[in-house]
This record gives sequence, C-alpha cells and structure tokens, in this order.
Amino acid sequence: MEQLIFVVTILAALGTALLAGNFFAFSAFLMRALGGLSAERGIVAMQAITAAIRSPVFLVVFFGTAALCAVLSGTAILHWGKPGSCYLLAGTVFFLMGTFPVTMMCNVPLNNQLARIAPDTKDGREVWKHFQSSWAAWNHVRTITALVACALLILAAVAGGNPFAH
Repeated sequence: MEQLIFVVTILAALGTALLAGNFFAFSAFLMRALGGLSAERGIVAMQAITAAIRSPVFLVVFFGTAALCAVLSGTAILHWGKPGSCYLLAGTVFFLMGTFPVTMMCNVPLNNQLARIAPDTKDGREVWKHFQSSWAAWNHVRTITALVACALLILAAVAGGNPFAH
C-alpha cells in the first residue's frame, strides 16, 4: 500500500507541476502578448487557445490530477500522523480548494463568455478589456496554488520516504 501511495503522490506532483507550468506561461508572457494585440485579434487568439486546450491530453492531466488529489487527501486523513501526511493533505487541499475551483468557477466561465462574443464588435472590445484583467488575476491565483501544491506533494513524498528502497 505504501508503494501505491508513493506512486500516486509522485503522479499528482507531476500533474500539478505540468499545470503550474501551463498557467505560469499565461501569467508570464502569453496574456501580455495577447494584450498587445488589437481587441479583435486578441479575442480570436484566445478563442483558438480555449478551443485547443479542451484536448484530451490537457483534460486528462487536469481532471486526473484532481482525482489523484481527492484520493490522496482521504489517504492523508486515514494515515494521519505518518511521515508526510500533513504535507500530503496540505498539497491536495491547495489543488482541490485553489487551482481546481478557481479554474472551474472563474477562468472557464470567462473563457465561455469570450467564446460567445463576436470579436469585431463594440461589445467584444468591452468584454476583452474585462476579460484580460479578470482572467489574468485568477490565473495568477491558480498558478501559485498549483505550484504550492506541487511543492507540498514533493515534500510529502520525501518525508514519507521511498518505499521501493527497502
């Protein structure tokens, strides 16, 4: 059982790392680049990005990481007091109460709103202005929570020790 928990923890850490990197790219330069475009071009580009990100690869990483974190949070509670259990619970909580709900309740609805807008209209330009600031702010939150979740999951794996080394 310890080996399975270790492997699942490593997989969850990798998932949170991949997601943190993806979100970081948007925070560090993609939103700045889109903001430098005309509203029409920025909207069209973000609509294309939103459509592309709904790929099976991203969805498996995103929802798979959430599922792994849900399992690991229960595991952390059931094995409370064992080395790394506090890191394991904290890491899963950062993802499940930070990254995941911010994405689903903030970024996705903003993406959906932008997807319905005609890029070459006055309404489109107004939505784009609001979208950029709101979406970017929430993206910073999910970037930080995914990164913290990753660090805590790594600490959990280290504190728990490598069960394959015995």
